[in-house]
Amino acid sequence: MRRFHGRTALVTGAGHGIGHATAVRLAAEGARVAALDVRGEAAEEIAALVGGEAIECDVSDEEAVGRAVEWALDRFGRLDVLHSNAGVLVGGTAEETTLADWERTFAVNVRGMFLLARAVLPAMRRQGKGAIVNTASTAGIAAEPALAAYAASKAAVIQLTRQLAVDYARDGIRVNCVCPGWIDTGFNDPMLEGVSDDELAQLVDRMVPMGRQGTPEEIAAAVAFLASDDASLVTGHALVADGGLTAL
Repeated sequence: MRRFHGRTALVTGAGHGIGHATAVRLAAEGARVAALDVRGEAAEEIAALVGGEAIECDVSDEEAVGRAVEWALDRFGRLDVLHSNAGVLVGGTAEETTLADWERTFAVNVRGMFLLARAVLPAMRRQGKGAIVNTASTAGIAAEPALAAYAASKAAVIQLTRQLAVDYARDGIRVNCVCPGWIDTGFNDPMLEGVSDDELAQLVDRMVPMGRQGTPEEIAAAVAFLASDDASLVTGHALVADGGLTAL
């Protein structure tokens, strides 16, 4: 498929996991990709892989986000897709979560998505068309133990997504989010310290009806759908991709 031929996509957190897989998927479908990551070397690596451009940026930094989007617009002339994926995971109950951890979680997971959306919206409005896909989480829908900051931040992402969708639908801009469940990436490592591979497999088998973790590529496929014209009537939606986890 060439659903993104002639279009430009900005992918944040593109250096690993879901962001990496999405950059590869969108490029394979014809998009020119601007790969943004707080780790410059990781951004360069994925940009080289997909024939795109690399941008080093901390999404929680307002000025850095503004410069990154301006650079992408100067380079490509337009931005058709934003996959706002950069995030952090800090475990802990409310008592175990420090104020610094809480603020950093919201700075990246929520403020970052707000800043990126606010920065790209003027260009998308001028174009009369655009698609934003945020990465939320099943933790934003159904609470999980010891994820106070992360779960609260992802619930905020889902509602921010809906608000943006309502505000900009008449401008031709669709805004959705994808809610992954257990995905086999290093992102979950902070919650798995001391857990063996066998213990993890047993845990996933008990929690997930499909009995397995998802792959970054499976989430990238969901992101590509939401960003494409195949989802032309879909906006304000939180698409769950979790192997049945939240159906229990």
